Formats: sequence, C-alpha cells, structure tokens
Amino acid sequence: MEQLEYRKLIRVLEQVAAARQGALYPVLAESLAVHLGWTDAFVAENPAYLALGGDGEEQYRTTFRPDFVEEYVERWRWNNPFASHDGVACLTRRGVATLGQLRLRATGPERDFADTFLRRNGIDDMLKIVIRSAVTGTVSTLGVPFDGARRAIGPGDLLMAATLGPLLSPYFDADPGPPVAVRGLTTRERDVAELVLLGLAQERIAQRLDVSQSVVERHLASVLVKMGCGDPAELAARWEERPAS
Repeated sequence: MEQLEYRKLIRVLEQVAAARQGALYPVLAESLAVHLGWTDAFVAENPAYLALGGDGEEQYRTTFRPDFVEEYVERWRWNNPFASHDGVACLTRRGVATLGQLRLRATGPERDFADTFLRRNGIDDMLKIVIRSAVTGTVSTLGVPFDGARRAIGPGDLLMAATLGPLLSPYFDADPGPPVAVRGLTTRERDVAELVLLGLAQERIAQRLDVSQSVVERHLASVLVKMGCGDPAELAARWEERPAS
C-alpha cells in the first residue's frame, strides 16, 4: 500500500477513535467520505446471512432515504448477492467482496437486485466489508455504494477495504450503541441527532440526508421532545448517558 494510502487510513482510524460513544456510525461515514472518497457508506449490524445461527435481526445505520431501506427489507433482502452462497463464502473467507465479482455467477433474482433495484437508485457496484467482533463474535458489514458514471471500484479500494475491516473491529467492540432512551427515536431522527452532535449546521445536515432544512428542523424538534431536552447542549449530555449496570 502506498504511503499516501496509509495516511488516509490512519486519518479514518484517528477520527473513529475520537468518536463519542454511540456516535460511531456518523463519524465513520463522514471520515470515509472525506479521506477515501467512499460516500454514503452504511453499516448493517447482525446481517442474518452472516450472523451466528443465521437468524439475526439486521439493524441499519445509513443516510439512505427511508423508502430505499424499507423496499430493500420488504422485497430485495434475500435476493442480495452478498447473501448468496458465493457471497457468504467470499465474505467469510476474505472479509471483503464486490457486487461486480458476485454478479458473474448471480441468479436471475440476484441480477434483478443489481440491475433493477440498485441501478434505479444510482448504484452500479458495491463494496462490502466484514467487521467481526473479536470479543463477542457478532458481525457487522460496512457497505460502500459506487456510481460507475463517477467512480468505479479499483484495486486500491479493494486493498484498503481488506486492510480496514480488521482495524475497525476494536471500535465496534467499544461502541455500546445508543442508550435506551435513544432507541425510542426513528432511524432518521437518530441520524439528525448524531449529525447535530457532530457540530454540523442544519443546512449541511439537510444536504447530507437529501432532505429539506424544514424536515431537519422537524426531526430535531421531535428528538428534543422525546429525549426531554431543551436544546442541543442538553441533548449532548443525555446522549452519552448509559443505564446503570
């Protein structure tokens, strides 16, 4: 790996290491976009096709539109080539796979997943990285979509992905997720709250989530009510609270 690539990787890890508890995903997504050019990266926690026992309930941390995630869960989840026999074998053995690689032996429904669902949403290829907890054995995957018209997955991306997965594992072990009160928020409310706590202005959050600023304001107001907070400063304090063990 080139020295410049190592520097980019180190910058990502530095920012992840400095993330607040419970705010790992937005910090990771932002640092991957800034330093590696991997925009819109998302995390699937406990994907059923890789989870212990195969019966995990996936949780998604993403800035994709809610209707995209809902359609995926309801219609396309099990046609995902990464959930195929080849996909699971590749992810388990190598810790990284691409949609382009798996498409070569994909079934008809799996090709429809790529050509109908993903392409309709501006995704031509996808990089998937396994992050396995050395402590609990649980697994998450980091997905990175690529728009082939702007950028394709290159050898450098594959090398970076294979290097990054194991290095991220300790940070996923250390991140306990949101406190109980935060779990009462919707996915989009949580996304807005996390970006607010990173210091992003509402206009920037709206751009990041591809919504209007008024939608951001409405979600933030709902978060403050649900969390019993009067302002973002109080929200920051409550966000880091943890139930007594």
